[in-house]
Amino acid sequence: MILGLILAEVALFLAGALLGHVFLGAAAASALVFLLLAYRHPNLAWILVWLAFPFSIEKVIPGGHALHVPTEPMIVLALLAWSVRLLEKPASLPTGSLHAPLLTLAAVTILSVTFSSFPELGLKGLIAASGYVLFAYVYCLSSCRDPATVERTVPWIVGSGAAWGLYGAVRDLHEGVTLQSAYGAARPFFTEHGAYAAYLAMILPAALLFALERRGRERLLYAAASIAITLGIGLSLTRAAWVSLALVLPPLLVLWSWWRRSIRSVALVASLVVVVVAILVGFGAGTRISRQTGSIAGTGDVSNMERFNRWMAAVEMVKDRPLLGVGYDAYPRVYSKYRRKLILTEMAYVHSGAHSEVFRLLAESGILGFLAAAWLLLATGALGLRAFFKSTDPRARLIALAMLGGLGTYVVHAAFRTYIDLEKVAIPFWASLGVLSAMERSVRT
Repeated sequence: MILGLILAEVALFLAGALLGHVFLGAAAASALVFLLLAYRHPNLAWILVWLAFPFSIEKVIPGGHALHVPTEPMIVLALLAWSVRLLEKPASLPTGSLHAPLLTLAAVTILSVTFSSFPELGLKGLIAASGYVLFAYVYCLSSCRDPATVERTVPWIVGSGAAWGLYGAVRDLHEGVTLQSAYGAARPFFTEHGAYAAYLAMILPAALLFALERRGRERLLYAAASIAITLGIGLSLTRAAWVSLALVLPPLLVLWSWWRRSIRSVALVASLVVVVVAILVGFGAGTRISRQTGSIAGTGDVSNMERFNRWMAAVEMVKDRPLLGVGYDAYPRVYSKYRRKLILTEMAYVHSGAHSEVFRLLAESGILGFLAAAWLLLATGALGLRAFFKSTDPRARLIALAMLGGLGTYVVHAAFRTYIDLEKVAIPFWASLGVLSAMERSVRT
């Protein structure tokens, strides 16, 4: 078998070279290796996708379709390999309290696509979203029965977040911490600062909580990772991410302090804040961050004004089609039809989304879609808190708290941005839901 694999790899590479497409041959050979790896070692394949998806770049393939490479091909190969494993050894999906709201949301979304004026757009978006749900939610639900399994992935997840935090921070500091440099600090991989900050903010709660839990060298490493991630978020100048951390981290740390009967969190977080502030001030970024903070509620800020434009258009869409909306993923296509001219900015005519997951849900899936999504989020929050308060396994309680914190940052962030269709946010989001759903079994037992 090993000899056959080697020969197949060589054949694919040589075929690409002979046809003048060396890269294509190498990609095909790599795909074969990953397919076999996903079949033999599913958890390792999952972690490889996690490490790879921040590097993915959108490519337009023949037919005009966009594909995030290498993430989406890797997800397809992983799902194919796992399907073969299931055929060989069938297994039932564990029950969970999140299944009903998730299935309801899926049903409403399918209906919104069916009755949309642009069903082909909704179908493409639905296929991509289904892939993320299967890869992240369903896999984590079925594979994270043991909290120790999840715990072993945390260093990889936090470590990759720290690396990306440093990447964006160093680039931004090098270019002088301006709005323009912050917007593209993590390019070409994160095309703009919002998705970059949302990704980092979802990882920061785990980094902080594990810094509090660990001792010695491990604590120092998690603390250093927390600093790197915080610097990346701070220097991205993403106000929505700042608001999300300000709202989520204090209650998160209070819950940990209550659980451990310790105020160590105050001392540790205060120390980390001092280090971050010292770095920012030392590099002259303090003034720029202060100005950006002051613009959060600024009525004259162009970005804020444009959000009102997009939100008013969404309201008009809901009035026109209240139950199922204009169709999943159709907002950018129909925006010009519903655009009002009470507020005009230079961004008013840009092809863009709703700038809020709340208004996007209402506009694209109607009131029914919004209610289904609200049910899913409320059920997730209740499940996470139940796992934290009632689980007898300390590891399960820690993981539940970390997942709740990460999801909380995105829920707040999503009030001002729309990123759930991007793999850089979708994978952490659905994986967190899957892990929490798996934690439900620790509460039952």
